[in-house]
Amino acid sequence: MPNYFSSPLVGSFADASQVAATTTESFLHPVFAFGAGDSRVFQGAYFRIEDWFDVSNVVTTPGTIRFRVKRLAAGGAATTGTVLADSGTISMDTTARANFSGRLKCLIAVRSVGSAGQMFAQGVVNLGNVPAGAAGDPQGAYFMGSAGENVPAAVGSLDTTTAWDLAVTVQFSVNTAGTQITNHLHLLESLHT
Repeated sequence: MPNYFSSPLVGSFADASQVAATTTESFLHPVFAFGAGDSRVFQGAYFRIEDWFDVSNVVTTPGTIRFRVKRLAAGGAATTGTVLADSGTISMDTTARANFSGRLKCLIAVRSVGSAGQMFAQGVVNLGNVPAGAAGDPQGAYFMGSAGENVPAAVGSLDTTTAWDLAVTVQFSVNTAGTQITNHLHLLESLHT
């Protein structure tokens, strides 16, 4: 019988800093750092990210929102890095919404390690304040792939022998007052069988 093992690597119970009235790609919550040659990163390793948040938009210029899971250079200062999963652009509702619940869930599989490692990630974003997805998704469900919604592919040339950070970012298309997101719960788990 398999020995299933799940180990929380980080869990945040306090609210993260609110991202409000900006079009700058921002961290949804603090990044998680992996060390050079981290023993938790091996061929066949799985990681699960889960975030629960609230999001608001205004009626005059609702704009769009976009979520990305990224592998970044160590240090967690910049949001530039390799996209592992991307929700693509999600249109917000033309009805003003305040503090509607949302969730992001993403599974990352390590396919190979080394100086040219490979990872595969897919996820889903559920939002309570958006219309049905353009791709025919159910109300508020948007799938994440490496190159946007419904475009899954493995991502290669990832050097696992050096230190790196794992991050979830969010980006609005408008900087209108009242447009915001606040992450309330964050969990990163290491899953092994």
